[in-house]
Amino acid sequence: MPVSLGLGLAMSLLGAAVGAPGLLLIGILVLLLAGLTNLWSQRGLHRLVYRRELGSSRAVVGDEVKLDLVIRNEKLLPLPFVRTEDHASDDLVLRERPLARSDRPGLGIIDEGWSLAWFQQVVRHRHIVAARRGVVQFGPVRLRVADLFGRSAVTSELALPDRLIVRPPSVPVQPTGGHRPAPGDRASPRGLVEDPAFFAGVRPFQPGDPLRRVHWRATARLGRPVSRRFDPAVSRQALVAVDVQTVEGPHWVMTYDEDVVESLVIAAGSLVRALLAEGTACGFAAAGWTGSIQRLAYLAPAAGPGQLSLVADMLARLSPFASAPFPLLLASLPARLPRGATLHVLTGREPSPYLPILRRLERGGTRVELVCFGPQSGLAVQRARGVGLGAVLGRVAPDWRAPGVVELTG
Repeated sequence: MPVSLGLGLAMSLLGAAVGAPGLLLIGILVLLLAGLTNLWSQRGLHRLVYRRELGSSRAVVGDEVKLDLVIRNEKLLPLPFVRTEDHASDDLVLRERPLARSDRPGLGIIDEGWSLAWFQQVVRHRHIVAARRGVVQFGPVRLRVADLFGRSAVTSELALPDRLIVRPPSVPVQPTGGHRPAPGDRASPRGLVEDPAFFAGVRPFQPGDPLRRVHWRATARLGRPVSRRFDPAVSRQALVAVDVQTVEGPHWVMTYDEDVVESLVIAAGSLVRALLAEGTACGFAAAGWTGSIQRLAYLAPAAGPGQLSLVADMLARLSPFASAPFPLLLASLPARLPRGATLHVLTGREPSPYLPILRRLERGGTRVELVCFGPQSGLAVQRARGVGLGAVLGRVAPDWRAPGVVELTG
């Protein structure tokens, strides 16, 4: 028997025995409060429903996402004091109030107090400010029900996992200096490889056409020489590869230059968008963590309507430090990229360690272009051009925190 319940019972019996109505009344009140506290302990969490409603599962840096916190008491017992501690990533920014501190590393608390009558639902509207790219994790939620004096009566914890993916912004890609065409606009110096299995008709004979290409029956019928025409085996394909390591040294040190990393991420997303808009099948690769156990992030070139969304999600999850040496990623590309594809390498450091690999890729039929960012961009362009590779200077203007355009200076 709880102490308060025993005390109330003793006071009531003593008050009745000695004829003291005041003592009897106090005893009855103590019994009543003890009974209610016991009731809140046993039934306080019963049919108490809490949920979190996100206005969207994805956002772009700078957006505001609506967050509704809903709690409902589905029983006759009123709940004068309810507290919810909704855990979320500690970099979450709420417009209305800051997060409370949590005893769990990397998490903060959306701390709310409630008072609920019987069968009452309360909704509170909050707004998430998407201040930085990344993945905001939600959960678990701790529910606390207290008695009339605010003393904790019962506590429970719910998982309620959820997440908000904050994508980096994408901006126009603008060539400057020398009127260099934007990526995807210029014609390839190599023609697309034709597949003899894809017969597409005939065309006028051109000097240099081999005799086996001449369509003799059509030539006899038309009275002039014509050659067979075939569709290309593949469409235009490109891959944007990001060198996530921005500080010289071993990749496992996990140091990075935030300004350069974020500029690379914004430029990568913007370049992919520009290439897809030109009709180029585009993919993405990086030697960085993206929320899985895979050390290398890779998305095969495609031109479907969902490709840009997949790349944006991958960029949102991309770690600011390298997961593996960048040359390891480049060495895996010959088996993945078709001959004639274009490789856009975005880097924020001096690329000498992997220039030989890029040269081998070019000799194998892959067109390579470096886009160099950061304080060493001038030196990086010079080194790349020194070995015969195409290279341009890249800059997110005016700044990665308020991007307006990705400038490519050739």
